[in-house]
Amino acid sequence: MLKKFLPKENRFFTLFNQHTDIVLEGIQLFESMLDKYSQKDSMAIRLKEIENNADNIAHQVFELLNTVFITPFDREDIQMLTQHLDDIMDMVEKAGIRMVIYNILSPPATVRKQTDILKKAFLELATAIKLLANLKHKERIRNICIHVNSIENEGDAELRMGLKALFNTPGIDPLELIKKKEIFELLEAAIDRCEDLANVLETILIKYA
Repeated sequence: MLKKFLPKENRFFTLFNQHTDIVLEGIQLFESMLDKYSQKDSMAIRLKEIENNADNIAHQVFELLNTVFITPFDREDIQMLTQHLDDIMDMVEKAGIRMVIYNILSPPATVRKQTDILKKAFLELATAIKLLANLKHKERIRNICIHVNSIENEGDAELRMGLKALFNTPGIDPLELIKKKEIFELLEAAIDRCEDLANVLETILIKYA
């Protein structure tokens, strides 16, 4: 009962917004890397720096969870929200690094399409996260979550088509196939985490409706 009358710790919302901005920066840099592929080495280094920045924000959230009594919503939901944001950045960074390490000569069409889908989903989520501080926006947040689930289905379809085209490429080097398949699956995992993040937001709305 006492919990209702104690002030909530609002620093979480600042950290959520910072984390979201960093992940979006990473996605946009990965998109730029595809467009300016001759600069992929330097851009991959910058991607790693952005991923480290995202990790730093995640650590700050977890430290804050350990030091405050009242949180804006359930601790497990804060943990999951933060973890999914961090996972998205991790997977984007890994996809970029793999393209450099594996010496992918040019960005596959599937990677470009997956990146478009990922960016579309994450831009929606970024809006929803920035609305979280005031749950009077719950209907708008809920609609965003529904839309993100629909976008994730686009990601599934693109992965299927990309893999089918890859496995049916005449004379493809098996090693090249394995490399590209891994990159496709990393980006699909990032898109899946967007859906997971939308599900966390919906859970919060249900608990605090």
